[in-house]
Amino acid sequence: MKTSFLFLASLASASAFSPTTLPHATTTSSSSALSATRRETIEKFGAAAFSAGILLASGVQPAQAATAEEAEYNQLIDLLKARSEENKEANANYAMRADKMSEKDFQDVKTRRPKLIIVSTSKGNKIFTKEEFNTLDCDGKIKTVYGVRQKQGGGEMKDYNDITYVLVD
Repeated sequence: MKTSFLFLASLASASAFSPTTLPHATTTSSSSALSATRRETIEKFGAAAFSAGILLASGVQPAQAATAEEAEYNQLIDLLKARSEENKEANANYAMRADKMSEKDFQDVKTRRPKLIIVSTSKGNKIFTKEEFNTLDCDGKIKTVYGVRQKQGGGEMKDYNDITYVLVD
C-alpha cells in the first residue's frame, strides 16, 4: 500500500512541472492542439491519481477506496476515449509528420528549466539560480577564477574554458 501511495503521489507531483497551455494554443494547428490536449490529460490524470492517493492514505476502508479509485479510473478512461475521438484527425496528422521531434514542439523547454550555477565557498560548493548569481555578482561578492593549462611549447596560460566562481566572504 505504501508503494502505491508513493507512486500516486509522484504522478500527482509530476503534473506540477508540466507547462501551462495558452487558451489559443488549441486552435493554432493540429500538432500544437495535440500537445495541448496531451498536457491537459496529464494534468487531469495527475489530479485523479492524487485524489486516489489521498483516499488510500486517509484510512478509508479498502473496498470503499477501491470503488472510488475504480470510479476515478473509469472516469479518466472515458475522458481519454472522448478526447482521442475528438482528436482523431490531429493524431493522424501528427503521426504523418516527419519532424515529430522538431523545435516547435519544445519551444518552452528553456523557460521550464531553471539555470543553476555552482559557486565555491569556504564551506564547499553552493548552487545558485541565475538571478541570485547575478545579484551577488553585481554586489561584487563573486570572484571569477580561470584555470591554468600548459602551452604546447612549455609554459602556462589561462584556460578560459575552466571557470570557477568563488564566493568572497
